[in-house]
Amino acid sequence: MLWGVLLSLVSNHVLLGWVNLWPLVITASGVVLLRVFQGRLNFGVVFAGTWAILLGLFLTAFAGGLVEWGRMAVLWPVMPMIIGASFITAGASCPPGNSGIIVGAMVFALSAASFLYETGVISTRVAEPFIRFWPLVLVLAGFVLMKRDIRRRESLAPAVDSPARSNHFDAGALSSDVEDEILHSVRVAQGSRGAATALVRELKSRFERYSWVGIYRLRGETLTLDPSEYVGPAPEHRTIELSAGVCGAAAREQHTIVVPDVCADARYLACSPSVKSEIVVPIFDRGKAIGVLDIDSDTLDAFTDDDRRFLESLVAKASRLIREESVSAA
Repeated sequence: MLWGVLLSLVSNHVLLGWVNLWPLVITASGVVLLRVFQGRLNFGVVFAGTWAILLGLFLTAFAGGLVEWGRMAVLWPVMPMIIGASFITAGASCPPGNSGIIVGAMVFALSAASFLYETGVISTRVAEPFIRFWPLVLVLAGFVLMKRDIRRRESLAPAVDSPARSNHFDAGALSSDVEDEILHSVRVAQGSRGAATALVRELKSRFERYSWVGIYRLRGETLTLDPSEYVGPAPEHRTIELSAGVCGAAAREQHTIVVPDVCADARYLACSPSVKSEIVVPIFDRGKAIGVLDIDSDTLDAFTDDDRRFLESLVAKASRLIREESVSAA
């Protein structure tokens, strides 16, 4: 739509100076892309946004007259360098894995060697190995990306010819005895906030792989996080619209959502670069959703069917204790 409006203005001679300004539209497109998807950034979004910003700035130098277009014959390696830098940025911004960083570093290194050769900094003799064997970087890049894709598919694929995957992190921890102990702490707490605080603290202390545990309460169309009702690093999102994120989806659709790899789920609202998986359990009171229990883990694919069943049972029994007083009085 943006491009259509701009081209319409140019064709009707409304937008003057287009010949000098058009690369800035590419840069602006990258900024808008990163801004629109800032809550659910993934490798592709970060790569495309970074590439557009850097490419637009590079071309602006030519369109604005700072560099003559004839110099492109010498400066062309800057464009593959931009691709390499975009790979590195995307790889660093979206864990797990460093495939993007490896591929980006290879592309950037070969492009930099070509740049030095074109500008006369290094001789043909020094540059010859890069000139002759640069296609090998594409082969290696493809191999790295294929390996990364295989690992991701394996992490997302369900187990074949076996019952639901059991929990291999905390053997025996997801038991009825543990549930009773947690519920006892919740029952003796004072008020709904005290009960919620006790629940998240018990879960965080008992399960090492639970890196962040919190309860978002549903108020109208917004999920709200109270400072006393989470344990872990301070989150970026204290409020979440019902239409956004994994938490919003769990409350809206009224069922538990398990995310094995947050980088592979476009709904995920990025809070910490260390988070790799998530589980969100809706909290019901008298058949109505009143919030969600949100748990993050720094371990990939950390939550199993055992976790889901255990947490759903625990939340169902604790919901009447953690509901807000205004709700219970209604």
